[in-house]
Amino acid sequence: MYYVISIGSNIQPEQHLAAAIRLLVQGFGSLYLYQRVYTQAELVESTNVFINSVLVLRSELSATSLKAELCRIEEQLGRDRSDPKRSIKDRSCDLDILSCQQQWSETWKTELTESYLQQVFDPASKQAPIQLGDQLFSERPAAIYFQAQASDKFILDQKPDALINWLETGLLRN
Repeated sequence: MYYVISIGSNIQPEQHLAAAIRLLVQGFGSLYLYQRVYTQAELVESTNVFINSVLVLRSELSATSLKAELCRIEEQLGRDRSDPKRSIKDRSCDLDILSCQQQWSETWKTELTESYLQQVFDPASKQAPIQLGDQLFSERPAAIYFQAQASDKFILDQKPDALINWLETGLLRN
């Protein structure tokens, strides 16, 4: 299954998003990360600026099992999931499943209603830098791949069409 996931943070967002991406890649081997953008808080009682993005990963986990794994990562990065007001508070990491598909397509983009997610796909949005290890990327979407045997990391920052082809040809398979 291909899962489309929103990722965001407004507490040290550059560090927390990088940490979340690192944990996701360690757990799932590869992911496709759309551009990262600064956004204003929506429905959250905060003046802290968010960094938001959308990512795609491939997993054989059920949506319920994947959501449990995403919650575990949020907690590992400091989010208190037991707080009944967590949805309106600042957060170190927020990971939500937006779509689940057997075959890759970007039809889910037409269903995005939240403006902070729509901004991810707006070229006029202010892009946010994220650094993984010694590689800084911010201007375009990126495919991130960890080769499990050698623990090698590759960040492929290419034209968006090339990355979509990467997804469509099944190269997300570990």
